[in-house]
Amino acid sequence: MKEFKGMRLFMYNASTAGFALLDAIWLTFLVAFLLPPKEMLAEGMFLYISNERFWGIMTVLGAVIIFGRVIDSIADPLVAHWSDRSRAKMGRRRFFMLVGGLPLAICTVLLFFPPVPNISWINGAWLAIILGFYFLFFTIYVCPYLALIPELGHTEKTRLKMTTSQGYFSLLGSSLVMIGGPLLIDFFSKTTTMTISYQKTVISLAIFGAVFLYLAVFAVDEKRFTNTKPSEVSFVSSFKSTIANKDFTYYLVAVIALFFLFNIMRSATIHVVITLMRADMVLASTMFTVVFLVAAVCFPLVAVLIKKWGKKLMMILGLALFSFLSVLIAITGLIPVDPVIWGMVVMGLTGFPVAILIVLPNVVVAELCDEDYKKTGERREAMYFGAQGLFQKINLALSTASLAFMFAAFGKDIANPLGVRLSFVLGSLVALIGIISMIRYQETSDL
Repeated sequence: MKEFKGMRLFMYNASTAGFALLDAIWLTFLVAFLLPPKEMLAEGMFLYISNERFWGIMTVLGAVIIFGRVIDSIADPLVAHWSDRSRAKMGRRRFFMLVGGLPLAICTVLLFFPPVPNISWINGAWLAIILGFYFLFFTIYVCPYLALIPELGHTEKTRLKMTTSQGYFSLLGSSLVMIGGPLLIDFFSKTTTMTISYQKTVISLAIFGAVFLYLAVFAVDEKRFTNTKPSEVSFVSSFKSTIANKDFTYYLVAVIALFFLFNIMRSATIHVVITLMRADMVLASTMFTVVFLVAAVCFPLVAVLIKKWGKKLMMILGLALFSFLSVLIAITGLIPVDPVIWGMVVMGLTGFPVAILIVLPNVVVAELCDEDYKKTGERREAMYFGAQGLFQKINLALSTASLAFMFAAFGKDIANPLGVRLSFVLGSLVALIGIISMIRYQETSDL
């Protein structure tokens, strides 16, 4: 078995930018596109779905996302199991990546093309169907991709280097959206409406995402660089034994909490800029630039601290810092400090926990996969990453639905921004739950 290195390793890691970019597109812009602040309606945007609550707590957007996630949640463990057991000639991971890449990019674009240019149930149905397919193809590509980390990297040090490199590419993909996206929207808006500007921006970015995705498909040759065999364990047994792993469960709660808060921050930043900082939307690009620059600088530091302090302590540190900083974001404009300066500084400081979020999780899962192999003799990497993906996607639905509820119940406009503030308070409280769970995690190996 040959060592996986050089240009092939670079191309494999680079594909992280592809799915990070596509995911960032809808997480960053979809809420603002479908439910724009009142100030943006005058610039040619539409309300595509109702923001009114029903059943007391639910909104249309929340229901749509939960519906899509429920369908997707069925796919995660199934795709993981199929990949673990696959005997495809081109490789049990590579085949799924080939199939899932292009449809994933197409579904990302279709989310921003609801068929009716005003509030309509048709738009809600459209979004539910497209989101369901988006999550399905995201799983088909990403779950096997991540399963290759412990299969191509045979030591924890190698895996840490891989995930650190992937962290930079994830940052690249996200920054192309979160920094370049607002700039592209502003550029296109000079010659067309804001709605069309959003759509042109999404198409432009999705093309880049698709190209990145297929770099790994061309780079990885599983027959040459891995020595794993298809799993023989049944679906039910594989899923049950994965969830029964207590340390995996403790870690899962912690990482879900961290991502819950990050999703809130990412989706609400444009509203923070407009309603709390009283600034132009383009400033969101500058804020994201600061966050990602700080995160990029912190990647080497995070890698060193993981080796010195361990993965458990670093996860707890990331949760604690993110929880504290989210409260500071929530009080933007309420203290006697220029809200723009305050917001920029606090958002910049979130770069350190964001670096932890990007680098650490996949290293922990790879460690858990190795421990499981020692006990069972089965290589079930995809099932572990699939189970993580399952709960991550449910979590993403809950965080987006929670954000939509906060906006509907407490306000999202300059005249009434309480919902924007309370969203970050909620994220802070969820992060505290993650800390409690991670304290019980038993770290089993050192880097």
